[in-house]
Amino acid sequence: MKKIKIYAAALLFMGVALTACKKDKSAELSSNLEEVVLDRTGWTATASSQEGANTAAMVLDGYTNTYWNSATGQAFPHSLIIDMKRQTVVTKIGLTTKQADPKGFTKFRLEGSNDGTTFTSFGEFTLNPVTYTEQSFTLSPARNVRFIKLVALEKAATQTGTITFLAEFSATGLQERKPLTDIALNKTGWTATASSQVNFPGDETNLAAHVVDVISAKSPTAPTVPSFWQADYDVLHPYPHWILIDMKTASPLTYVGLNAHTDPKQGFSKFSISGSTDGVSFTKLGDDRNFNATTTLEQKFAVSPTAPIRYVKITLLEGSNYPCLANFEAYVKL
Repeated sequence: MKKIKIYAAALLFMGVALTACKKDKSAELSSNLEEVVLDRTGWTATASSQEGANTAAMVLDGYTNTYWNSATGQAFPHSLIIDMKRQTVVTKIGLTTKQADPKGFTKFRLEGSNDGTTFTSFGEFTLNPVTYTEQSFTLSPARNVRFIKLVALEKAATQTGTITFLAEFSATGLQERKPLTDIALNKTGWTATASSQVNFPGDETNLAAHVVDVISAKSPTAPTVPSFWQADYDVLHPYPHWILIDMKTASPLTYVGLNAHTDPKQGFSKFSISGSTDGVSFTKLGDDRNFNATTTLEQKFAVSPTAPIRYVKITLLEGSNYPCLANFEAYVKL
């Protein structure tokens, strides 16, 4: 008896040890998944019956004023089969009944299949026939299927006939997360000021504001080249020069993009980037940067502010006597 107890204890210990050592795959498998309303493009729908133009396809057209209607004279139950074209992990089903008509179905069953022939029940649910917004029904556990079958089992109390209807069918499920992309912010409404600028109306105006206009904008005084800001050359202003961009709202920037003026002799070679939430107190975002004044292609510089910032200050540290900058962009990750 003692040996049996020792053996059993050893097995129990081994089981605990194996469980502890076994790698948990669940987090690994789901780490790149997100729950989203599934794109219904390409999906098809068929029905046990339909009436005239009110076909099964109407539940996938995106309009709540169109609907599927079962054929007159056909008795309950009625059914719809949605083909999502590929296996998908489905977590919720959304149903929208025909608008302003309380005579739809109430109790229904959801089923799933991967071949469109053999279906497994997910359970029975109840739809409120007088709620005309989308109603959501959670599948617990989530189901990995290609086909979803809705079987309308019972009609609303106000329905004296045997028909039923449905306006929209949607599904929520798990999909791989889309790769994060750095997107340039819309510069509409942004403003810019500078330590100095060339502002001689009727002669030459190379204003700070030009760095936040559209990239295709041309210089008002040299229409063959892109617009640009230039430090004032009427008086020799020593380095550093600076230009301050007010984006009007705070954003978690990932990159700053700069374009040089077309004349590299009026460029700069070293600069720094600072950020601020109030336009008064600035924090330097990284080390000093090198800038290539010989290319007009956008040069992107990574930034990592600890919080979203509204103001970006570009401080020019080294370069020609009257440096220029053609364009400024700010990027966030979406």
